[in-house]
Amino acid sequence: MKTKKWLFSLTALILLFGVVLAGCGGSGGGEGDASGNPKGGYTIGVMLYNYTDIQGQQIKAYSSYLEKNFNVKFNFATVGSSEEDHITGLENLLASGVDAVISGYDTALEQSVSLAEEAGVYYAVALGETDENVTSDYFVGGIKQFGENPEELGAKYAEQAYASGVKHIGVTSFPEFAFTDAPAIIKGFTDKMKELDTKGEVTVYPTEFHSFAPDNAADAVTKIISDHPEVDAIFGLGSGMDFVYPAILNSTKPDIRLLALGYNDSTEAGLENGKIVMAGTNNYGEILANSFAQIYDRLNGKTYPDRKPNGYVNYVTFTTPAEIQDFKNYVIPEDKSKGAVTAEELKEVMLSYNDGATWESLQKLTNRTLEEIKAARN
Repeated sequence: MKTKKWLFSLTALILLFGVVLAGCGGSGGGEGDASGNPKGGYTIGVMLYNYTDIQGQQIKAYSSYLEKNFNVKFNFATVGSSEEDHITGLENLLASGVDAVISGYDTALEQSVSLAEEAGVYYAVALGETDENVTSDYFVGGIKQFGENPEELGAKYAEQAYASGVKHIGVTSFPEFAFTDAPAIIKGFTDKMKELDTKGEVTVYPTEFHSFAPDNAADAVTKIISDHPEVDAIFGLGSGMDFVYPAILNSTKPDIRLLALGYNDSTEAGLENGKIVMAGTNNYGEILANSFAQIYDRLNGKTYPDRKPNGYVNYVTFTTPAEIQDFKNYVIPEDKSKGAVTAEELKEVMLSYNDGATWESLQKLTNRTLEEIKAARN
C-alpha cells in the first residue's frame, strides 16, 4: 500500500490508527463509516448526494459485489450539492484514511484533486466528463456517462420520436451549467429530426430549462403547453421520469407523450400504455466498474499506457416493456455476477490481473449495450 503524505491533523492520525486496527473486521460499511481497510487491502471512498434512488442503490450494490471479489472495502459518504459541502465530505474521507475516492460529480474539481494529491489519495469522477486541463498524478479522470458521443444518444431519441409520429415536441432540461451534456444531446436530437423530417412536418421548440426542484420542472411543462398548445410530446432531459412525467400527467394536457432521460417504477407501465415513447438510464454497474478498474490498478502501481482523461459507458434506453425486463435481469439483477460487468470480465481488462489489458479494452467492456450484455449472459 502506498505511503500517505504526512498532512493530516492529530485527529486524522488517530482516525487512521483506528482504521488499521479495525481492518480485520467484516467487509461493507455504511455511510460515514470509517471502519477501515480490509486486512492488506484498500479502502475507497464514494461520494454521492444520496443512496436512496436507483443510482445510489445500484452503486452501493455493485460496490458490495466488488468487495467480495477484490481486496477492497468501500466507505460511503453522503454529500450536499454545494462546493462547501462537497469539500467537507472529501476532507472527512481523507481524514478517515481512504486510499482513493470516487466522486459522483466534478464539483470543485481543481480543489478536490489538489486535496487528494496532498493526501496521496487517488481521485476519480464517475458521473461526468471532466476538464482535461485538470491534471495530477493522483487524478484518474472522469467518465462520459452518455456514451462516447452524447449527440448519438440525442439522435437515437429523435429516431424513436419520429417513428412514433409525434409532430410538435417541447424540450426540458436541467441548466446547461449543471448538465453539461445537455447541449450535445439536444443538438443530436434536433439535427437528426431535421434529417428524418424531409417534409418539414415536425417542430422542435426551444428548450425550457428548470432547476432540480419538481415544482420548477412542472413550471417548465406548463410554459411549454401555454406557449405551444399544439404540443404532443416532450423530450425531458432533467429527471424525465421523476419530474417531467408527473408534471405532464397533472397538466391540462395529460395525453402529451414523453421521451425521457430517466427511469423509475412507472416506466414499464408508461411504455405499455403508450404515454412514454422512450426512456433510459445510466448503467451504474458499467460506470463503477470503469472507475474502480483504473483506481485499483493505480493502487497497484499500474497505469494503462493508452489512457485518456475521460472514459465512456453506454446509456441504457427502453422502448418496450420487454426491454425493461431485460434491464432488470441483465443490468440491475440482485445477483451482480449476472449483471452488466462481472468480476471475471473486469479482471480481464485490468493490468493488475492481465499484463495485456488496455484502457480501450476497459472502455469496450463498459460500453456494451443492453442487447450485448444479454448475449454475453446467454
